[in-house]
Amino acid sequence: MRIGFSSSCAIGLAIALTLGGVSTVKAQQTDSTRRTTKTTKKGKTTSSQRIPIKKESGGEVAPPAVNQDSIAAAERARQDSIAAAAARAREDSIARAEQMRRDSIAAAERRKQDSIAAVERARQDSIARADSIARAEAARISWMRHKGGVYWGVAAGVSIPTGDITSAGLNSGGYSTGWNITVPVGYDWNYSPLGVRLDGTFDQLSGQNFNSNFSAPNLDMWGINLDLKLRVPLGRSFNRFYVVGGGSWADYRGYFTNFDDPNNPSNTSSQSRWGWNAGAGFNFNWGKMVGLFIESRYMWLNADNQSGFPFNNADRVPIILGVTF
Repeated sequence: MRIGFSSSCAIGLAIALTLGGVSTVKAQQTDSTRRTTKTTKKGKTTSSQRIPIKKESGGEVAPPAVNQDSIAAAERARQDSIAAAAARAREDSIARAEQMRRDSIAAAERRKQDSIAAVERARQDSIARADSIARAEAARISWMRHKGGVYWGVAAGVSIPTGDITSAGLNSGGYSTGWNITVPVGYDWNYSPLGVRLDGTFDQLSGQNFNSNFSAPNLDMWGINLDLKLRVPLGRSFNRFYVVGGGSWADYRGYFTNFDDPNNPSNTSSQSRWGWNAGAGFNFNWGKMVGLFIESRYMWLNADNQSGFPFNNADRVPIILGVTF
């Protein structure tokens, strides 16, 4: 009996606890939905609203419901923002690359234009320098060719008689080659081929014996020539080819006039006569008037067939080499 009574008491206690728990839960559910305020004995006011709590199975509190549309919208906004940022970055990168490309092309074009301009300037400068050099050279050559002025000189050489005076004549054995000294003084006009020249000359022709007993004296001839000169420049130098011609005067002396004793003539005499001359020469100059010259002329003198000089004229050809200053 004791054992059955104890079991009955235990069963009854369990039922009572169960009913008490149920009533407690209902009371909590009723209180949690009320919206009235409650004042405690101490005068404090508290809210009578109860927050509903729903228990899931297993005794755990259920989490609040999540709005899936909001999450999807936020994700879409995030993806759009990422895509927009990526697009802007790509466009910015493309723009920077394009600007760099354009800047590079512009820089290359500027360098090309600068190079072309530099080459053109160098070409123009070269042409200008060449023109300047050519003008200077032309001016120098012109100056060298046409520069004139006063000059004087001295020359010497041979004097070769020609014509009748080379043959033995009556009371004369004639004359053979002798020597010559010439002192020229002249003036050439600038930028003109013309000039004037005055020469002082001395010629001595060797006398030829008419026979073994006849000792012919030498013929001395002092002369003056006044000539016009025409010069022709040669090359890029002061060198000149020239021709001269004009009037001549000479005093020739040393021939015998007394032939009473044919083997012993005496009384040398002199005569002054007019004539003319013409010739040519070449100046090899290392300055405008300084240099060497070589020259030959034909000298004709009217002898008038004088006593002791039985010739109509006295002709000679001096060939001389000299210097001018």
